[in-house]
Amino acid sequence: MDNKMYFGGVEGGATHSNMVICDNTGRVVGRAEGPGTNQWALGMEECTKRIIAMVQAAREDAGIPNDRILDSLGLTLSGCGPESSNSELAARVKEKDSKIGIIYVGSDTEGSLFTGAPEGGMVLIAGTGSNGLLRTSDGKQYGCGGWGHMLGDEGSAYWIAHRAVKKAFDQMDGLRPSPHPIHNVWEAIREHFNIQKQDDLLRHAYKDFDKSRYAGLTAKLSELAFQGDALSCHLFAEAGSAIAAHIMALAPKATGKVRIVCVGSVWKSWEVLKPGVLKELTDQKLNLELEFVRLRVSSAMGAAWIAAKQANYVLPRDDTIFCDVLYTYRGKDNLNVTNCLNGENGSIGDSKVNGRHFEDGQLCGCDNCAFAAGVIGYVSFKEKIYAATVINDLKGRREKYNFIADVVAVSAPAVVYIEIKDGRRVDLFSGRPITLSNGSGFIVKEDGLILTNAHVVVNKPNSIVSVKLMDGSTHTGIVEDVDLKSDLATLRIPVNGLPTMKLGSSADIKPGEWVVAMGSPLSLSNTVTAGVVSSTQRASEELGLRGKDMVYIQTDAPITFGNSGGPLVNLDGEAIGINSMKVTSGISFAIPIDYVKEFLAKRKTKPPQVSKRYLGITMLTLSPNILMELRLRNPEMPTDIEHGILVWKVIIGSPAYNGGLQPGDIVTHINGKPVHSASDIYMMLENSSGSLRIDVVRGRQRITLSVTPEIHS
Repeated sequence: MDNKMYFGGVEGGATHSNMVICDNTGRVVGRAEGPGTNQWALGMEECTKRIIAMVQAAREDAGIPNDRILDSLGLTLSGCGPESSNSELAARVKEKDSKIGIIYVGSDTEGSLFTGAPEGGMVLIAGTGSNGLLRTSDGKQYGCGGWGHMLGDEGSAYWIAHRAVKKAFDQMDGLRPSPHPIHNVWEAIREHFNIQKQDDLLRHAYKDFDKSRYAGLTAKLSELAFQGDALSCHLFAEAGSAIAAHIMALAPKATGKVRIVCVGSVWKSWEVLKPGVLKELTDQKLNLELEFVRLRVSSAMGAAWIAAKQANYVLPRDDTIFCDVLYTYRGKDNLNVTNCLNGENGSIGDSKVNGRHFEDGQLCGCDNCAFAAGVIGYVSFKEKIYAATVINDLKGRREKYNFIADVVAVSAPAVVYIEIKDGRRVDLFSGRPITLSNGSGFIVKEDGLILTNAHVVVNKPNSIVSVKLMDGSTHTGIVEDVDLKSDLATLRIPVNGLPTMKLGSSADIKPGEWVVAMGSPLSLSNTVTAGVVSSTQRASEELGLRGKDMVYIQTDAPITFGNSGGPLVNLDGEAIGINSMKVTSGISFAIPIDYVKEFLAKRKTKPPQVSKRYLGITMLTLSPNILMELRLRNPEMPTDIEHGILVWKVIIGSPAYNGGLQPGDIVTHINGKPVHSASDIYMMLENSSGSLRIDVVRGRQRITLSVTPEIHS
């Protein structure tokens, strides 16, 4: 048998993955490519399957028999973080392919770091969720940023493109003057989006929004910057400053010379980013030596290197092949240029770099440095003068741009408030039936037919349904049709000639499209929230809603408890969905209107079905995707939660309410048995008697509650 050793490494992104196999000399002997391997987006099973497929393909490319052991495999994947899920993924891969030795699972940032700086250094990612990660020579790691595009992608291609459009439009609108002429940038915008006037860009900002296409504008801006366009230089310098802020955040933890591995497409424009990067570092008086490098190879090489190290083997490597050095910042040597940036008395001199003239004196002309100073977004004297100028030509903007108000004016008359009252119990003071819960609905036929969620009107024994219209009148409603599988229901009130909601189509909606969630929570008529469509194809299985066999619309328009059952409306005033649930801030779901049309076409009169044991909660299964998004938005959430259901709503006066359950609680166990889905709750209700011992996570606390379900026919 030969003495060869083989070490595999996978660079796993959200949309694309690469794998390499190296022998013990460090030579790449096999490669493979595959689709994305983000376990949170795909689920653990699908992620494992894709990894195994790449391992087999790389083995075949290397000519390694399937029965030959890989000494180690490094998986540095998008979305990998919590140790518990990393361990589970490693175990699943091992289970599927027993011919793999040691398996290491880490983040994609670690892969980049160990590819470019195996002995310690920093990774600086400019992209969706721009972030920095520092690994010191003693193995400690520190990070900053990386919270996704909702909280910041500073310095990324999209960030630059967005600011370019904003500065050009603000100048043309007279809203805020651009620091430099916009002509070249505006021409680049027109050419990139194939538009003629400002209004033409609206479809790219709403219905046809495509973040990657928007970001593509930055390539044209880079060309303009290298040609000397002042505004483009300004934009890239701002980006460089924003990226360098991550360095400053981590600098207190660093010592000696630090290699910075630069990841992201904008680093291709280093020469025009550099002015902003260096000015940020010098302004902050950073006294460290930094070596900026870009990777020439896939970070799968770093994954293989880490895994080999786990197997007590150091893979040979040629650093000149792995990286290109962009620039070396030498601490104190760079600090002596700070004074010359501002010139005498704070003014900036006019100069040239590489033969190109930059107007308004944006470049330092000294021999020690040739980088932009005034191009960063700091307030200059000229900007202060502009800021003091009063702009009086904004009249008419409210009428022109209030598109949300226009949608509300058309749609609001058809939205109703639904209140569920307990027919058995009355309020001691008013003598009226106690209100159990409330929700919303909307009128779909003039003869009083109203559409809402099934969970709004069913599973509440002895209930009375009260419907309040926009004109203030209140009517008793009768539930006609219920489909618990799709969570849809209709009820009818004895009124004719009512305003109706026009039903649109959910087949052609696109991510980024503006939508309005309407409802009447707590009897507050016409409560409105707005946002955009985040996803049009969020499968029920992905949300852990087993047996639904449908997809949901995900939106960042907040859907409150009372908005549930109300319409999700597009800018044409058409209902494209029914508001269903809000999981947390920025994550809400609606039932597509095309399912609703099928339900209305097939509806048959049948009584609402309720469980014989009544608990009184609306719940959502915590799938891996939902768990990941909850963790991102709630740092207090314990990291070891891997299953359970989220209590979304608790009916007032119900057994759950009396037992102490609250909205936002996570139920992990009932009577000592783990809860993995909502169906587990229903089975335990049907197959048990007496009280339930419910283990709950509430914030950081773990508590146990006793709840006694009601029994009814």
